[in-house]
Amino acid sequence: MTNVAADLARAALARGDLIAAYDVATAAIAEGDPGGTVRHQQVLALARMGDTERAMDLFAAYGLDRSTDPHERAIGARLLKDRALAAPAGEGRQLALARAYDAYHAIYLESGDSFPGINAATLALLAGDAAQSEALARALLDDPEVAAPRDYYKAATRAEALLLLGRTAEVTETLAGEAIRGSGDYGGRSTTLRQLAMVAAHLGISETERAALLAPLAPPRVAHFCGHMFGADADAEAQIRATVDDLLEQEGVGFAYGALACGADIVAAEALLDRGVELNVVLPFEEEDFLLQSVLPGGAGWEARYRACRDRAARLVYASPMAYFGNPAQYGYASRTAMGLARLRAEHLGAGAVQLAIWDGIASDGPAGTGADVAAWAAAGGRTRIVDPGAVERGLERPPPRVTTSYERALAAILFTDFKGFSTLSEAALPSFWDGVMGVVAEVLDAHESEVECRNSWGDALYAVASSAPVAAEIALQLQDRLARFDYATLGLDGSGGMRIGAHYGPAYRTRDHITGRITYYGTEVSKAARIEPVTPPGAVFVTEPFAAILALEARGRFTCRYVGRIPLAKKYGDYPMYRLSRAKPAA
Repeated sequence: MTNVAADLARAALARGDLIAAYDVATAAIAEGDPGGTVRHQQVLALARMGDTERAMDLFAAYGLDRSTDPHERAIGARLLKDRALAAPAGEGRQLALARAYDAYHAIYLESGDSFPGINAATLALLAGDAAQSEALARALLDDPEVAAPRDYYKAATRAEALLLLGRTAEVTETLAGEAIRGSGDYGGRSTTLRQLAMVAAHLGISETERAALLAPLAPPRVAHFCGHMFGADADAEAQIRATVDDLLEQEGVGFAYGALACGADIVAAEALLDRGVELNVVLPFEEEDFLLQSVLPGGAGWEARYRACRDRAARLVYASPMAYFGNPAQYGYASRTAMGLARLRAEHLGAGAVQLAIWDGIASDGPAGTGADVAAWAAAGGRTRIVDPGAVERGLERPPPRVTTSYERALAAILFTDFKGFSTLSEAALPSFWDGVMGVVAEVLDAHESEVECRNSWGDALYAVASSAPVAAEIALQLQDRLARFDYATLGLDGSGGMRIGAHYGPAYRTRDHITGRITYYGTEVSKAARIEPVTPPGAVFVTEPFAAILALEARGRFTCRYVGRIPLAKKYGDYPMYRLSRAKPAA
C-alpha cells in the first residue's frame, strides 16, 4: 500500500494536480501508512498550494526534520523560504531569508545533495551574500552529475547555478537540453520556473528577457472548452477537428475542463484525448438527464462517443447532483464551475489559461449557451480562441425535462454560521452575546443590504443568501475580521469559542417563506451548505469547491482558497472537497 500511495501522490504532483496528491497522501496516512514518503508528499502538496503555515505544522508533527532523507528534511527549509518570501520587505525579511539559507546549507553540508545546495546558493543571494552564493554555485557545477545532467532535477540545478553566476547563454543551452524538454514533471517545472524567475528578477534581468530565457520551463496551458450542440456531420467535424488540433498545438494545452454534449464538446474532447491532454469533465446535473438533454438529441453514435470520452477522463465532476429542471441556469452554473476549476488548476501549475470555443459568434441572451460562456470568460479577463463550426445541423429536438416545477430557481451564494460555545453560555452572558456578536453580524449584513437576498437567524445561527459568491466571501470575511476583535472572556469563554462560517454556491428554489412572508431559498444545495459550518473550525470560513471555483473565475486576486481536503460534512451528508477562505495577500 505504501509504495502504491507514494507512486500515486508522486504522479499527481508531477502533473500539477496538487489536490489529488494531497488526497492520496491523506488517505494513505489515515489508513495507517507509517512511512515518511507520503507525509513528505502531503506537506509538499500543501507547500505548492501556498498553505505554508499548515504545511509547517504537519512537518513538525511528522518529525520530518529527523528523516534520513535529505529531501524530506529540506521541505522544512523550503517552508522557511516560503514564509520569508511572503514577508514584507525590510530587515525582518532578510533575517528570515538568512534563516532559510542556514537550514538548506546545513542539510547540504551534511548530505552533499545538490537539491538543498542550489537552494542554499539562491537564498544566499537573496539574503545579501553574493560571494557565498557564487561560491556554492561554482561548487555545484563541479559536481559531475550537475555538470552533465541526465535527469530533470540535476539539469534544473545546473540552470539555476549558471543563472546565479550570470552565465545566461549557458542557461539557455541547458534549458534546451533533453533532460528539460523531455520531462513530464510539470509540477517540478512550475516550481523551477518560479524559482528561476525570482532569481532573474533579483539580478535585474528584464521581464521580456526573463520570459524568453525561461520559456522552455513553462508548463502546458489549461483550457476551458465549450461549443454548440449539433448532429453528426463527418465533413463538418473533420474541418472543426483540424482547426481544433491546430489551436491545441499553438496553445500547448496539457489540461482541459468542460462538458461532453453532442457536437462541439465531444469533438473537442476527442481531440484533447488523442493528444494526451488530461481531460476533466464537468456535467451540470445527473448523467441520465444529461444524456437525454445534451447527447442523444444529436442522433445515433453520440452516446458511444460520449461514454468513450467519459471513461478516458481523469475526473468526472457533477456541478450539482440533481435532476434537470428545465432551467438553463443549470448549464450556466456548470460552465462557470468548469471555468473556475480550470483557473484553479492554472494557478497551481503557474500556467496560462485559455478558452477554446466552437462558436458561431452570436451572443447568447440567457445564462447558458456558448455565447454566454465566451462572455463569462471575457468578463474574467480571459482569452478565447474561436473555431467557426460552419453549417452544422443545430436544429435538435430535445425532450421535456423528466422533472418539472413551477417554482423559480436561481443561483445562490449561501452562508450558514453558528457560534461554537453558545450552548455553554450562562443566562447572564446572553445579552452580551446578543449585542456583541449578533449585533456585529447585523451590522455587516446591513452594510451589504442591497446585495443580501435573504437573511434569518435563530439563537446563535445565521442563514443568508448573497447576490454572488464574491459578495458572500466578503461578508464572511468581514464577519470574522470584526468578531476576531471581540473579547470572548466577557462571555465566560476560554478562547475556544468563536464563529464558524460555511459557504456554498449552487442552484436552489427561490420562493416566499410561508412562515415569515419573506423571500427565501431552499433545496438540496441549501441543505449541503447547512452541513458545512458544524465541521468548520471557530474563526474560519470553509467553502465548497464550486464556491472556490466561482471566486477563481469572478474575483481573481481578491481571495485565496486553500484546499483542506475531503471533509465529512455534518449529519452523514457525505465527503466533499473543502477550501479555507481568506483574503489574498498583496505581492511582497
